[in-house]
Amino acid sequence: MDIIRIRGGATLSGSVSVSGSKNACLPILAACLLVEGQVVLDGVPYLRDVDSMLQLLETLGVAWTRNADDSLTIEVREEREFQAPYDLVRTMRASFCLLGPLWAKRGKAIVSYPGGCVFGPRPVDLHLKGLQAIGAKLELGEGDVYATGRVQGGHVFLGGNFGSTVLGTANVVMAAVLGSSETVIDAAAQEPEVVDLCHFLIACGADIRGIGSHRLVVRGVERLHGCRYRIIPDRIEAGTLLCAGVMTRGEVEVVGARPEDLAAFIDRLRAAGVQLEIGTRSPVTTGGAAGLRDLDPKAAPRVPVLEAQARPNRAASIAKDLDERQGQLMADRVALSGSSEGGDDGATTARSDSGGESGEPFIRTLPWDRLEAVDVTTLPYPGFPTDLQAQILATMCIAEGVSVVTEKVYPERFIHCAELARLGARIHREGPTAIVHGQQRLHGAAMMASDLRASAALVLAGLVAKGESEVRRVYHLDRGYEGLDRKLAALGADIERVSES
Repeated sequence: MDIIRIRGGATLSGSVSVSGSKNACLPILAACLLVEGQVVLDGVPYLRDVDSMLQLLETLGVAWTRNADDSLTIEVREEREFQAPYDLVRTMRASFCLLGPLWAKRGKAIVSYPGGCVFGPRPVDLHLKGLQAIGAKLELGEGDVYATGRVQGGHVFLGGNFGSTVLGTANVVMAAVLGSSETVIDAAAQEPEVVDLCHFLIACGADIRGIGSHRLVVRGVERLHGCRYRIIPDRIEAGTLLCAGVMTRGEVEVVGARPEDLAAFIDRLRAAGVQLEIGTRSPVTTGGAAGLRDLDPKAAPRVPVLEAQARPNRAASIAKDLDERQGQLMADRVALSGSSEGGDDGATTARSDSGGESGEPFIRTLPWDRLEAVDVTTLPYPGFPTDLQAQILATMCIAEGVSVVTEKVYPERFIHCAELARLGARIHREGPTAIVHGQQRLHGAAMMASDLRASAALVLAGLVAKGESEVRRVYHLDRGYEGLDRKLAALGADIERVSES
């Protein structure tokens, strides 16, 4: 079992590319069960959860291969199997999104209740409610869900006590695309990962309207065909890397960080006194870190139907977001690929002659003089992401003042607080709220990772702790971050992965 060892105090600087989104990739891989023909996916990250999903798909008759250009080719070879085995399903929650496509394409499905991170209950009742509403006949027994019947369509409401369900929305959408009639999903999740899934399905021939809104209208089609598609960059990894730049007072450029996906996160950083530069540029390397790949948007273009129907003008969309949400997205410096010019205030603004279409978006952290405590409340998208709660909490540990971090998506998601306290962080828990008394200095210590995002928060804290820190059980980190330790090392962090003796 590996340990990540960190010697804190280094100021990070440089450019780093964001890998493909884990939370977008897993449902898209599951959706390949619906497709007749080959699917080629670009930007699929090398992650433990991705490996687990591919193993699950193998048991369901799917063949896959990694190509020389790092793309992933997937094809359903046979459809006799309809049960996802427990020993694989239990390793990650996202495996439950196999239920919808497996049932829709093969007429029946058996999927075990999911596993994953341990930070409180995450029920699947909304998944089952949604699938029942469009024709599924469900039976529950011995930890498994049995689904039979035909996908018919209907009206579904997916709102719950803690907002919309992301994986539940994915499950219902994937089943509904092969329905015999129309499905209307109200209170659908709006997360970028759900949007990406819908765009993938459209590229395969699905008919989905209202993408990105709380109401999705899915008109069933007879079959889906193969396509080539690029997974969106991982906004959670992007936010984690930005926190690393902020906490170390560094100038870190995160390529692939899309500002329109991180509006609430950017808003909280700016409220804390952090200056950011937002713009686009050509893809860059990750500082020579072995095994890390660039996300070149030209290497594997999306199919024409996707560009024409789903995202007709990417640059105009970003500009519109910047204009309409100035409080959240307005940068201290805005850079577009092209020549640089000095503004009246001395800030650097680079203007593009190509309309902004040629480059990848980036967000760059700038050194700050004072980091102020801010309050944070997690909410479903477009609110502050629960998957960045642990990271922003770690950042507030070195801010000046008192922060109140409230978790309204998974109220028990505070296991990392006890481990941060080992570094000297002053955190007081009150139900779904953590009160953080910021301070200037943390001290190195041994810590134990408990879940995926908590692991990242502990690594971030180690970057600024005096002395040496160790993070154990980093297999949690490997579930959702592709080479995070190597990316941080390429930015100048004194960090290494070693085998536990």
